[in-house]
Amino acid sequence: MSRTAKVGDLMSTALIVVRDSDTIGAADAQMKLGAVRHVPVVDSKQNLVGILSAGDALLALARGKKTVKVGETMTRNPVTVTVDTPVFEAIELLLEHRFGSLPVLGTDGHLMGIVTDTDFLVAAREAFTPD
Repeated sequence: MSRTAKVGDLMSTALIVVRDSDTIGAADAQMKLGAVRHVPVVDSKQNLVGILSAGDALLALARGKKTVKVGETMTRNPVTVTVDTPVFEAIELLLEHRFGSLPVLGTDGHLMGIVTDTDFLVAAREAFTPD
């Protein structure tokens, strides 16, 4: 991976998304089915309205709130990046805020993908694998 790599080079585009009107129980089931720890929350036009982490879902479930709506638990207005954001800037955001993922938005504000701490670890493994 080059020093000029962009988030678009690493992000995942096969996304599992939920709506703010979905229940925590349904969102948790989707996350488990897809083996993901973060799901973007979108509106009917695929605009990002929030993000739900596995920790958010677990906390709600532990409090017996399986039927609570995602909109009541998600993080609204999450920090985002674009496909052209340099990888080092995205890493700085993850470290600074202690996030596990960053939604990736297009210039029109639509959700394009997500980049996670795991994506960066995979890239680091490739960079440090001996020839």
